[in-house]
Amino acid sequence: MQDSSRPVTGYPPIPLLPGAPTSNPRPTFFRRLFVAFAVLLIIFGTILLIFWLVLRPHLPDFSIQSISLSNFNASNQRVNGTWNAQFQVSNPNKKLSIYYGDIVSSVFHKDDFLTETRIGPFVQGTRKVNSVEASYSVVDSFVEGKVVDAMNGERSRGEIKFNIKVVADVAFRYGGWRGRRRLLRVWCDDVALTGSSGKLTGGFKKCSVD
Repeated sequence: MQDSSRPVTGYPPIPLLPGAPTSNPRPTFFRRLFVAFAVLLIIFGTILLIFWLVLRPHLPDFSIQSISLSNFNASNQRVNGTWNAQFQVSNPNKKLSIYYGDIVSSVFHKDDFLTETRIGPFVQGTRKVNSVEASYSVVDSFVEGKVVDAMNGERSRGEIKFNIKVVADVAFRYGGWRGRRRLLRVWCDDVALTGSSGKLTGGFKKCSVD
């Protein structure tokens, strides 16, 4: 007599019904890949942050040491003149040098543009102070009558003020490492020149940097 307690063997596997869930290893693989990438990104970001905090980058200091204006004439909505400026640029960083490239400097009377010039690129070492010269020239350039009147009015009262702007593409360097380039903006406002000789008044002029 057959023992009913023994397990029945030899039956074929039960086929999966249509629409039944199946195990797919692809989502698991991509999930693990995404997690690994995220972890690597966090580690890299943390290392970069620590590196940046240790170096403590500081923006350079700019000031105008001297500036002169010659052959200046403003009349009939036309202006002529030549400015020669000398900037002092200081790198306060102990570990980072600074690369300055694509440097453009402009002269304004208040908010009215007068002229601009380009300055050659240079590299500034740590704790270094550089003297940078710039020469600007404007020849028979049209300006509005109110600008001419304002400049001549200031000049007749003994001094005339200009705003000097410098824009440079800069990057911090540490050995063979170079940081991401950024735009440096320098503003030297109310640079006063004597109405007669065109020389800088009041000593050097400190500029704001951002």
